[in-house]
Amino acid sequence: MNVNNTIRIIARESRLSKIQVEEFIKKFPELKFSVEYISSFGDKNQKISLLNGEAPDDMFTRELDEAIIENRADIAVHSAKDLPQTLNPKIQLAALYEAFDKTDSLVSRDNLKLSELPAGSKIGTSSPLRKKEILSLRPDLEIVGIRGCIEDRVNQVRSGKIDAAIVATCALKRLGMENEIAEILPFETHPMQGRLAVTCRKDDNYICELLKKGSIL
Repeated sequence: MNVNNTIRIIARESRLSKIQVEEFIKKFPELKFSVEYISSFGDKNQKISLLNGEAPDDMFTRELDEAIIENRADIAVHSAKDLPQTLNPKIQLAALYEAFDKTDSLVSRDNLKLSELPAGSKIGTSSPLRKKEILSLRPDLEIVGIRGCIEDRVNQVRSGKIDAAIVATCALKRLGMENEIAEILPFETHPMQGRLAVTCRKDDNYICELLKKGSIL
């Protein structure tokens, strides 16, 4: 922390990320924070598909980790499912906050439900798990990779580029976009879906102690 005891936050610059940072800060009215928003590797490289294994594990955390390691920030606030399977050895998970909704939603043209989509409809997702679950229910649909912020994904549906997209319900709710939900889907989601994660330097146990309130770690 700096001399004014202000905790420096680093986070991605999407609108959803900014809402998540605000949600985190509200948990600690007794603490002072400053925030810097940056683009991650994943934000800068929209053509990399997340469906075929070519994406690096840290594509959404790399630049944020670097800011912490180089002491340009104290903590990073993430969507927990964006964390790599193995954290950078100089980074630790300081806190994990439970999701208020763990479901997936279907966003579709004309608000059609999954069972109502015509055979061959193009369904956008960036998740291999979502792809597997959709094809188990509707093997006649075409799954296509989709990237971009939540608003971009919804716009791809509304513009007719794809017929539907699978989006985390909590993300739509955080963005005030519940009206885009055609259906809550009945399948298993990512175990970290909807949770907020906070990381810090490996040796910064003081930060971990500060952020214990509400953490499920």
